[in-house]
Amino acid sequence: MSCFKRFVAWSVVLLGLSAQAPHAEPAALRGLADQAVLVHRVTKSACLILAGAQAPLHTEDVAQSTTELLQGVSSKPQRPDETDTLAREVRTLTQSARQIAAGDHHSAPVTLLLRANPHLAQRYARLQARAPSAVKAQHRGSYMRVHVLRVVSQAFQRDLCLFRTDLEARSARDHMFDQINFFETSIDYLIVGNADAGFGPAPDIHIKITLGKVLSKWKTLRPILAQAAAGLPVDQRDIMLASVLGDAILANLDEISDRFLAL
Repeated sequence: MSCFKRFVAWSVVLLGLSAQAPHAEPAALRGLADQAVLVHRVTKSACLILAGAQAPLHTEDVAQSTTELLQGVSSKPQRPDETDTLAREVRTLTQSARQIAAGDHHSAPVTLLLRANPHLAQRYARLQARAPSAVKAQHRGSYMRVHVLRVVSQAFQRDLCLFRTDLEARSARDHMFDQINFFETSIDYLIVGNADAGFGPAPDIHIKITLGKVLSKWKTLRPILAQAAAGLPVDQRDIMLASVLGDAILANLDEISDRFLAL
């Protein structure tokens, strides 16, 4: 190809990219994380309905989140066998959650919901790990960790409700302690960096400030999570506070994701 033809080809590519939204990605790392977030959000909202907490609000959230989850899985360009399996598991989760939201609290939809959630979480984690992204190579590790933390922020909410309703396996409490330590360590790495772990410090002041906001909310959320992980009863008001904090942390991490893409 001549230099002129290469120039024209790259110009077309660059013009196409510039027409996208600033936070757009050509290949789905963030989209996969969005789907994983929804997997936990659907499960959390269905669990809160079972627990009798603000049923109309969480019924609406189940309707919206399941619709987004189904729309997202239909657009993921994975291998056909992956797409089929993913779609089948998403349908199981969404149909079970909608049954629960409609008032069917029998063991069948609850069991299917609880079985589908970890399968989907693991599947999306594997897809995320190998998904390309639009960030610069030196920020890949930090950007990936931001999206892992987005998913974990919702998994915490799911587990808090499942613990309260005795639907979660007891072994999950040890896993929550591990996730608490993982979240805390990750925020530290993202702010100040850790060369041994492959993280540089926050690359700009906006990311650093927003990570500080996450850390501030985390200081209130962490004791609630630790109490639940220790097997101690958690007040319903604390569960709702944790839900608000988790969603606020997710919004902060969304903003950080956008900032990394803009670097």
